[in-house]
Amino acid sequence: MRLFWEKGYAATSLHDLEQGTGLNRASIYNAFGNKRNLFKRCLARYVGRVEEMLDSITGAAASSREAINNWLAFVIDFHFSPETPGGCLVILSALERHQHDRETKEMVATLFRREREVVQRVLEEGVKRGEFPAEFDCAGVAGAIAAATSGMVVLAMADTPVSGLQGVLRSVMGLLEGK
Repeated sequence: MRLFWEKGYAATSLHDLEQGTGLNRASIYNAFGNKRNLFKRCLARYVGRVEEMLDSITGAAASSREAINNWLAFVIDFHFSPETPGGCLVILSALERHQHDRETKEMVATLFRREREVVQRVLEEGVKRGEFPAEFDCAGVAGAIAAATSGMVVLAMADTPVSGLQGVLRSVMGLLEGK
């Protein structure tokens, strides 16, 4: 997973996979069938982890604003964590979508939809609790927040410093405050 995450699907060679896994080419083919099947399993695992983190982070917050702030802060921290290669395997996959089949494209699209749905639910709960006015456009704002999240990842991949991404986070939070 880490190799695909660092290099993308297209740039990860079978030689890279042999070195990264310690398996020879025949063992990789015997275990996974081919590079694409190995990638699909890695992508599915990555997507599952991101969904778990999204649910955990937003579910643990005391308010909708806190949930959104914590999610955006996590995205920044995740990119700059020494335990990750930075970026996002899903964003990389979306950017090289011409390299993927229908199934992997759908995995990518599903995670983006899921993020919007979770954020929309968080905002709708905020409306119910009186954090936002009754006419608050939860669906539209959720889409904008999901787009901001993806944009932050792309900016980070383009070497935007943490302070720049924190500025995006503050701007998104300002929008939730009506500023």
